[in-house]
Formats: sequence, structure tokens, C-alpha cells
Amino acid sequence: MKRLKKQEIIFFVLVLAVIAAGLLLPKTGELVLLDEFCDLSVIWIVCAYLVIRVVRNRTLLSASRKALGAGVVIVCFALALWFSKDLVLDLSSGSQTVELKDIQVSESLAHTGIFSHHYYLTGSDNEDEILRLEISGEDYGRLQQGQTVRVEYYKHTGQIVKVD
Repeated sequence: MKRLKKQEIIFFVLVLAVIAAGLLLPKTGELVLLDEFCDLSVIWIVCAYLVIRVVRNRTLLSASRKALGAGVVIVCFALALWFSKDLVLDLSSGSQTVELKDIQVSESLAHTGIFSHHYYLTGSDNEDEILRLEISGEDYGRLQQGQTVRVEYYKHTGQIVKVD
């Protein structure tokens, strides 16, 4: 079995730390974009690791494998930029406030356990566009079906700052 190199251990620990931070951050509130940033950081770290591996091994590879490595680098950058666009758009435009009427709250529990428990707020805005946003368990217990609420949220990531 191949020994792990120091930089591989650092990448692994960094990914675990970012995932742990993302799990501990609240689903609503002032820090919601930080949670989104943690999710995005995992993608960037993994892509950086793959690019470093390709660049380090470029002299040992045949021409066809170099082309494959170049393709991996391009795909990594494309994926990282694609997943970054919503966060960048929300950071540049800021949050917006909307009034949702006839709200519904729901919960979802997937088969994977505690980390897959999610709560959602669904309602229609003034233009009758239906929004479905993830909320915290506390908001889920506090909000009642059918009422009207004012929501401050980030449009592109769908992250809620505040529910009144």
C-alpha cells in the first residue's frame, strides 16, 4: 500500500475541517453565506488537489495521458467556476426581502440519517412565483401553515437570512 504524503494528509484534514464547519453552521441567519462558502470550499479543495496531482505527474505521463490530465484540469476549473457563480452573484447583489403568502412548512428525512434531515418553507410571492427555501428546525417549529411571512434571503443560493 502506498504511503500518504504530507500534502495529501493536509488536503484530507482540510476537507474534513471544512465539512465539519459547514455542518455546524446554522441553516438560517447572518452566516448562511458562510455555510455556502464551506460547501464551495470542498469543491475547490478537491479540484486543487486533482490539478496538483496532474501537474506533478505531467513528466511521467505519455502524450495521451497528458491530454487526459489537461482535460481533468479543464473540467475541474469549469466545475469550480460553475458552482461558484451563485455565491458570487449573491455576494454582489446582496439579500432581498419578499413577502410569502399561504406558506407551507415541510420536513424531509432521507435514508442516510441525522445529516439528511431538512426543513423547508414554501410560499408564493407578490408575482405568484412559488419559492421553496430551506429553513432551520427552530423556524420549522415556529411557523404555521397558511400564514404570511416576510423573508430576507439570497436569491441565487436560496439561503434565508431572516424570517419574520
